[in-house]
This record gives sequence, structure tokens and C-alpha cells, in this order.
Amino acid sequence: MDRKRTLAWLFVVSLLVRLFVVLIHTDVKLVHEMNGYDFAARSMLEGKGFVCVQQRWYRAFLPPGYSFFLAGIYALFGHSFLAARAVQALLGASSVLLLFFVAREIFDERVARLASWIMAFYPQSVLFADLMQTETLFLFLFLPAMLFFVRAIKQPGWRNVVLAGVFFGLAALTRSIIAFFPFAVAIFLVLAGKGRGRVLRTVLVSLVMLAVISPWTIRNYRVLHTFVFINTKAGWDFFQHNHSGLYYIMRNLSDEPGEDRADRLATDERGHIDEVRLRNVCIKLALEWIKDHPLLFIFKGIRMQWNLFSLERTFFVNLRQGYYGHVPKWLLYISAPYIAVPFMLLLPLSIFGIIYCEKRDLVIQIVLLLFGYFMAIAFIAYLFYRQRYPLLPFLCCFASLAILKRKEIRADLQNLGDQLAVRRIIGAAWLVAFVVVGWAIDVGMSINTLLRTF
Repeated sequence: MDRKRTLAWLFVVSLLVRLFVVLIHTDVKLVHEMNGYDFAARSMLEGKGFVCVQQRWYRAFLPPGYSFFLAGIYALFGHSFLAARAVQALLGASSVLLLFFVAREIFDERVARLASWIMAFYPQSVLFADLMQTETLFLFLFLPAMLFFVRAIKQPGWRNVVLAGVFFGLAALTRSIIAFFPFAVAIFLVLAGKGRGRVLRTVLVSLVMLAVISPWTIRNYRVLHTFVFINTKAGWDFFQHNHSGLYYIMRNLSDEPGEDRADRLATDERGHIDEVRLRNVCIKLALEWIKDHPLLFIFKGIRMQWNLFSLERTFFVNLRQGYYGHVPKWLLYISAPYIAVPFMLLLPLSIFGIIYCEKRDLVIQIVLLLFGYFMAIAFIAYLFYRQRYPLLPFLCCFASLAILKRKEIRADLQNLGDQLAVRRIIGAAWLVAFVVVGWAIDVGMSINTLLRTF
């Protein structure tokens, strides 16, 4: 009964907090790729098929999952941003409950309770429910994928394998970044010698995921007459930060002359920029740049680790781009600390949780592999603070673990004569120092923008 009461309170509180943000935000102005998802949803409802970039008539530039979600909302409630965000508030609150079950499966109930309450109020989670972007839907699909995947790893059974594959497939159709994670786990299990049964079940999860994705891949082939697994933007993402000079990399700026070159090379004789040709050109140019600038590529990879774990500023970026309309200064002053400060506490705590977790546990190894997977993508291509959202539930888990292990951490700090204690504290301190350096760079580069915002 106590657990049921806890879950009920978690859901109600999480939903009310998210609905509050949705209801006070009445002036919604879509920005950047939000327009693409919205246009694709309306295009499908009008019988024109999935078209996600209106100006260029691209038919597979973005993953389709979020646009299908919006199309369903629009079909029921009309072209209503309020309805879409209210449903996302429901999905966000449900994700808090899903985190409880995932955390209990991976860690224990104490971690699950604390991590879920952190997630219930965590600003990034709350604010994403209000954004017309993929993150809330993606997390709602990704968490059950991880839950059933962990269960499939732990014990034989078709049910968990099939459900994990289905949810991974749906999550990948929403954000294609996760599509190769089950394969990465399979490779890890083989190399680590973790047993044929686990490897087989992981491979089966991957195959079920591919079966879920395959109708969209077939559709892409029929429409574009070439193989496109999920979306063509993956090529552009690979290119975007693998063609610039040191100044652009350090400042996270768009190298427009380099991007114009890609557009020119992808333009056909009719003056149309073909999305498949653009994808191929971007991949070719990026690989050439990496070959010619290996040291700069390595520096870019390190820079992207700072970006991945940089200070939270999704709200401020969308504010400056006009998504929230007019926000009174007094409200901005009140909300800014709530939005900016928690990550400065969460990440150091998470680092200590990672250092002090039971790394011999296979399931925790897979969670750590998830972090490595995202960091590898950031190194090879790029990822920013917004793209770390799938890691947020697990950051909450590791932060909760650190809080629960605070006596052990305190004992290590008081007993630096012990070799294990020294290694733990030095490891945690080094990682915290690394991210703090990244934060300092961010603040230094963004101070003028922040002053203009406030």
C-alpha cells in the first residue's frame, strides 16, 4: 500500500507541475525544427504524406515518430498546441513513474523513490513537457524499452525481448540516435563474455527493433528510391561540426560558408537541393575533413563532451528565439535560478554515484555503456545539453545513489590513507573538475547573451 500511495503521489504531483507550466504558457511560437514536425503532421492529415521541410519538400529529413504523435493529437483536437502539450504533460508524469520501475530494476527501491522525486521536479523534465519537441515522447518510449531490456538481460523469456524491441523501435523512430544502442550492448556482451543466452536475447531485441523500423525504411525506399534507414538528417548532423575551424568549434558557431558548400554540391541541375544527395555530400565532406584534420577532430570530440554536460540553457535558448513569446522580467528573475542551478548540483552528485556504484553488476555496466554510447556520438558528431535528456533519468539515479551513500563518501574523505578511498575521491574530483572547466567556458562565451536576455 505504501508503494502504491507513493506512486500515486508521484504521478499527481508530476502531472500538476507540468500542467501548470503548460497552462501559464499561452503564447506559443514554434522555432526551428518544431516547424518541421508540425508541418509534417499537418501534411499527413491533409493527405500529402510526410513532408517535414516545407521549403525543400524533404520527405525523410526528420524522424517520423513525433509528427505521427502530433498528427494524432491534431486529428482529435484540431491544430492545438495546448492539447499537444497537455498530452505531453501526461506523458512526462508517466515517465516519472516509469523511472521508478526502471530504477528499482537496476538499483533498488530506495534509489527508485529518491530518483523519481528528483525527476518529478527537475526543471529540464518539467519544461520539456511544454516544448513542441521530441524529448518527452522519446523518453516515454525509451524508459519502458530499458525496463524490458534489463529484464530480458536478467532472465530468459520472449515477452521482455519482444516488448524491449518494440519500444526501442518506436523510440528510434522518434529520435534515431538510439537505434544502434542494442547492437552496442550485444557487442559489449560478446567481448565481455557474458554468456550466449544474454547475447542471443540482445540480438533478438535488435531484430524486433529492426522489424518495427522496417516499414518506415521501406517507405523511404519507395519515396526516395534509395536506402534511408530512418532519416537523412543523420548525414547533416555528422557534417555540422566536422568541417569547421578551431574558432567555430570553440564557440559552437555555425560555419555558414562550409554549409553553403554542402548545399551547392547537393544542388541538382534544376536548382533543387536533394536531401539524399545532401546526406551523401555531408558524409563525404565530413570524412575528408576528419582525414585532413585528425587533431582538430580529437579536440572537437573533447569540446563536445563539454557540450553534452554543459549547463542547462534550453529554456534560455528558446526564450531568445521567441518560443515563449513575451516573458515578464519578474518571472524570468524568479524562474532562472530554478532552471539553471539544479544541474550544477545533479551532475557532481551523479559523478560520485557513478564512482561508488557496483560496477561488477552487469545491468549497471549496461547503463554506464549508455553513457559511453552518447559520449561516443558526441565525440564523432555532436551532442548538446538538449540531447542529453535520455541520460537524465539515470543521472537522477546515480545522484540518488550518492546521497544514499553519503556516509561512505564522507568516510573516504576522512580516510585518505586508504588506497581505494584515494582512487575514488581522485576519480570523482577529476571528473567534476573536467565538467566545471566546460561550465566556465560556457559562461565566458555566453555572458553577453545572458546579460542581453536579462
